[in-house]
Amino acid sequence: MTNTLPAPMLLTANDVLRLSGYKSRSSLYRLIRQNRCPAPVSIGGSQIRWRAQDIEAWLGGLPQRVY
Repeated sequence: MTNTLPAPMLLTANDVLRLSGYKSRSSLYRLIRQNRCPAPVSIGGSQIRWRAQDIEAWLGGLPQRVY
């Protein structure tokens, strides 16, 4: 039995938009600048991705709206 960690799932900007419900990349990048959303990581060249666990934690930590 080996103790290896599974590779982290990486999400594109479109994935993050779909999961979060935001409609535009500009909204996503505005949240990042305001430190209200996890920043992406560079995977080489000009490609960036978000760690799935970071996005999951961010979405899970958003306050629920009480009606």
